[in-house]
Amino acid sequence: MSAALRQVVSCTPWYAKRKSYKVLFWREITPLAIPIFLENTCVLLMGVLSTFLVSWLGKEAMAGVGLADSFNMVIMAFFAAIDLGTTVVVAFSLGKRDRRRARAAARQSLVIMTIFAIVLAAVIHYFGEQIINVVAGEATPEVKALALTYLELTVLSYPAAAIALIGSGALRGAGNTKIPLLINGGMNILNIIISSILIYGIFSWQGLGFVGAGLGLTISRYIGAIAIIWVLMIGFNPALRISLKSYFKPLNLAIIWEVMGIGIPASIESVLFNGGKLLTQMFVSGMGTSVIAGNFIAFSIAALINLPGNALGSASTIITGRRLGNGQIAQAEIQLRHVFWLSTIGLTAIAWLTAPFAGVMASFYTHDQDVKEVIVILIWLNAAFMPIWAASWVLPAGFKGARDARFAMWVSMLGMWGCRVVAGYTLGIVLGWGVVGVWMGMFFDWAVRAALFYWRMVTGRWLWKYPRQEREKCIKQPVASE
Repeated sequence: MSAALRQVVSCTPWYAKRKSYKVLFWREITPLAIPIFLENTCVLLMGVLSTFLVSWLGKEAMAGVGLADSFNMVIMAFFAAIDLGTTVVVAFSLGKRDRRRARAAARQSLVIMTIFAIVLAAVIHYFGEQIINVVAGEATPEVKALALTYLELTVLSYPAAAIALIGSGALRGAGNTKIPLLINGGMNILNIIISSILIYGIFSWQGLGFVGAGLGLTISRYIGAIAIIWVLMIGFNPALRISLKSYFKPLNLAIIWEVMGIGIPASIESVLFNGGKLLTQMFVSGMGTSVIAGNFIAFSIAALINLPGNALGSASTIITGRRLGNGQIAQAEIQLRHVFWLSTIGLTAIAWLTAPFAGVMASFYTHDQDVKEVIVILIWLNAAFMPIWAASWVLPAGFKGARDARFAMWVSMLGMWGCRVVAGYTLGIVLGWGVVGVWMGMFFDWAVRAALFYWRMVTGRWLWKYPRQEREKCIKQPVASE
C-alpha cells in the first residue's frame, strides 16, 4: 500500500517540483552560497573585531572610523560594482564554454581598475580634509581629526582592494568560491593580528595607537592582493589562468565594453546609492557622538544578520549568468524565484529571533549606556522591516546576472534620493525623530525597491534581452539540473 502511494505521489506535479527545488538547493545554491556566506561572515566578523579594537580607544575614535568608513564604503561599492560586471561576464562566457573570453575579461578588469584605483587614491588623499569636513558635518574637531587620519591611511589600500575584489569576483564567476573564501578570510585574520599589534604594541613596544588601525588594514589588503595575483598566475582554477606577462597585452575594447555594460550602471547605482547613505550619515553626524557610534554599530550588527541574504544574492548572480549563457532561460527564471523566497523566509526568521538579544549584542561593542539604547531601538526596527529586504536586494542581484543592470540603477536612484534622503531628512531632522527617522527613511526606500523589483520578477521583464519565443520554448521543457 505504501509503495503504491509513493508511486502515485511521485507522479504528481508537486513531487516533481519539490524534487527540482531539492536538486537546485543541494547541487547549485549550496556549493556557491555557503563559501560566499563563510567569506562574508569572516569579513564582517573581522570588521566587528576591528571595531572592538578601535572602540577600546574611546567613542571618539569609533565615531572617527565610522565617518571615514562611510566614505570608504562608497569607493568599495564602486569597485564591487565592476567586480559584479566581471563575475557576470566570466560566468556567462564559461556557460558558453569560452575560456579565452573569460580570462580576457578578468585580466582586463584587473588592469583597468588597478590604474583607476591609483589615480582615485591620489585625488582623495589630496582633498581628504575637504571630504571629511563635508562628511563629518557638525562632528567635534577631535572626531574630524581622527576621521581624516584614518581616511589618509586607508586610501593607500585602494589599489589592493580593487585587485582583491575583481580577482575574487572573477573566481566566483568561474564557480570557484572556496579560493576567495580562503584568501579574504586569511586577509582579514591578518588585519586583526597586524592592527592589534600596531595599535596596542607588543612586548616592550607601545604601539602606534589609532594610526595602527588604518595601517593594519592597508598592509593586510596588499597581502591579499598579492595572493589573488599568485592564484590566478599558477592556474589554481584552469579556466582562469592569467600569467604576469598577459597583463601587458593590448586591451580588447569589445570585452571591456561588455564588462562595463554591466559594471557602469551597477557602479552608478552603487555610487549614487552609497552617496545617499553618506548624506544620511551627515544627518546623523549632527546628533551627537553617542548617536554616531550607535548608528555605526547598529549597521554592523544588521550586516551580520543580512549575511545569508547577501550570499544568496551573489549565488543568484552566478547561477543566472551560467544558465543564460548556456541557453537555459526557463531554469534561470525558476531558480531566481526559488532563491528569492528562500532568502525572504530565512532572513525574516533570523532577524526576528535575534532582535530580543539586541542588548546583548550591543554589549560586545560598547559599555556606554547611551550608545546601547540607540543600538537596541535600531535593531528592533530592522527586524520589523526584514520581510521586504530580500525583494530589495536579492532580486536585483539575480537581474544583473541577466545583464539587466540599468533597471536596478534607476530603481536604486529613485529609492535612495526620492525616498531615503527625502524621508530621512523630513522625519529625522524636520520632525525631530532623530536617528529613528533616518532609519525609517531607509525602510521606505526598501519598500519602494521591493515593490518595483517584485513586479519586474513576476512580469518576466528582467529577461528582456532574451527572445520571448525561446523563453516560451524552454518553459515547456522539464527543469533539469546539470
